[in-house]
Amino acid sequence: MVSPNMRSDFDLRLNAMAGVIVRIGLNLQPGQPLLISDPYELQGIHPETAPLIEAIRSVAPGETSVITADPARLRALVEADDLAGFAALVAANARRMREHLAKGGAFLFLPGAHPHLLSGLPADRLSRFDAIKWQHLGPLIQRLIRGASQWTLVPVPTTTWAAIAFKDLAPAGQLNALWESVFQAMRVSGVSAGLNQHPAASPDDPIMAWQTHLAAIARRRDELNAARHRRIRYIGPGTELTLELPRTHVWCTAQLKTKSGVSFVVNLPTEEIFTAPHKRSATGRLRLVHPVTHGGAPIEGIELLFRGGRVTTAMAATNNGLLQRLLATDDGADRIGEVALVPGKDGLRWSDRCHHHTLLDENARPHVALGDAYRFCSRAFLPLALNSSQIHLDLPLDAKVELL
Repeated sequence: MVSPNMRSDFDLRLNAMAGVIVRIGLNLQPGQPLLISDPYELQGIHPETAPLIEAIRSVAPGETSVITADPARLRALVEADDLAGFAALVAANARRMREHLAKGGAFLFLPGAHPHLLSGLPADRLSRFDAIKWQHLGPLIQRLIRGASQWTLVPVPTTTWAAIAFKDLAPAGQLNALWESVFQAMRVSGVSAGLNQHPAASPDDPIMAWQTHLAAIARRRDELNAARHRRIRYIGPGTELTLELPRTHVWCTAQLKTKSGVSFVVNLPTEEIFTAPHKRSATGRLRLVHPVTHGGAPIEGIELLFRGGRVTTAMAATNNGLLQRLLATDDGADRIGEVALVPGKDGLRWSDRCHHHTLLDENARPHVALGDAYRFCSRAFLPLALNSSQIHLDLPLDAKVELL
């Protein structure tokens, strides 16, 4: 729980964050319904996200509904290897999401609220449950990626997540510290009493701050597209990785449009500019200093060697079995589908810490992603150079980026 002496400032920031989500992230239209869930990990929203949900309800222009998670039940299903029970849960959620989409609704996803929920469970079991999840949800997520409606991913602090991200602090201060990081990342840390620490934020108008920021990274995106670089290289401790960029590559930001022309931002925060490399081009090695989380389990100490676009050697200090199973998911799981840079990372106070959350960590560092490429990152009618896979695993790097 946030300490009482922070409550007034906290409420102001929380309401400002809700406004950013509704107006910048989702760009909800008058009367448009909103569904809030977490289809990626918890199969619903964590109970501790309730304060943000109420703030969103107060500013959303239409009806807001939620799919609520039961983390203990989800853990019990996987512990018992109850594939049928899990499949029923995911199928019911997917059906509700399809019905919502049919009504023209938008989606807010709140992943990462319980990052290590499935820690300690066998890697082969986690892989089986992951496959069932994407069997039901994969087609719907692909429709959203292709512009069926607006959708946005946002991090929301919880006690369990704070204990992981700020384990170096006393328990009483962990949740406050995590909220402060999220508020800074969302450009609302200075809403009350001039407390801003983010160089691009405004104490008075976070919406204007976001509009300014999005315009700035869009200009940088356009510069990259005009430059027509042919290669990208990542260089850092344990990392020296080179990839080719197809002639038809397109640099993109997280600002997209629906098929009906409504602009939205697919995740907040967003600092990255990304594209898709040639799927057969990755050569070299990479090493991750910080862990990544997949399906409720952390993978630490990842080291990968690439040749001819594929991972030829892979190892991890913890959960190596899960890493190996991810790489064997399908024919494209061991290739790189995304390369990204983060132009403004040097000014972000929250970028120095690993937050054990993809949305914070990938937007603080340059990164690549194993697996699926986004088709809109190519101008080709048939983007044969781009990778295809069931997985998309972001790997934040402590590395510098060279464009050649």
